[in-house]
Amino acid sequence: MKVLFLESIEGSASMGEVKDVANGYARNYLLPNGFAVPASAKNLKNVDVLQTKELEQQKERDEWAEIISPKIESELVFKVAVGQQGRLYGSVNHSDIADKLTEEISETIDKRYILISEIIREAGVYEASIRLSKNVIKDIRIVVVDEQAEDIEALIMKMVNDFDAGLITTTQLTSEEILFDENNEIKEEVSHLDQVDKIPDEQQENETQDANSDETQDASSDEEHSQSEN
Repeated sequence: MKVLFLESIEGSASMGEVKDVANGYARNYLLPNGFAVPASAKNLKNVDVLQTKELEQQKERDEWAEIISPKIESELVFKVAVGQQGRLYGSVNHSDIADKLTEEISETIDKRYILISEIIREAGVYEASIRLSKNVIKDIRIVVVDEQAEDIEALIMKMVNDFDAGLITTTQLTSEEILFDENNEIKEEVSHLDQVDKIPDEQQENETQDANSDETQDASSDEEHSQSEN
């Protein structure tokens, strides 16, 4: 289905873009949420207006991001309760990182800006990225350390130095790899929605086939009964 995007959807399209998408993705997600409308002749009259609005918003967003980016430190430290073998009793997720950044720089950072490949469940040093706008991404390191450790500041410094020296590694991905994974997740979701959309059609087709089969069997039975009477 060809649609006109009324809002920018990360990994799908920008505001004002006309694009072919899977029927299920359009019917079950984009259209009901008001993110897009069918690309009819009437709706396409608004393309220029939407594209101009998108450029203005992107420019404002980039300007804001350029101001915010220098305020974010290269390391974000979490002092948490750690159990045996370095496992956390809880976890550090997108919301935790966004809340801590918001507190530290006194600017609202949405959890959707945070790019990490998975929730952090062990003490260590992790690479992460903050996508402040489409064109401004700030790379940082998340340091997760035991809050009960002795001389904790010295431990944090050692952990960072060891990480820089390649003595410790993590399974976290780079921002480019994370963005690639996000796009693949969106494509998988689109595929899933499209399959859901096809199910009623397949059920209807099966019901039609069953009905035709029943009619054929009934007709055959009537013919046999008629011949028997003769």
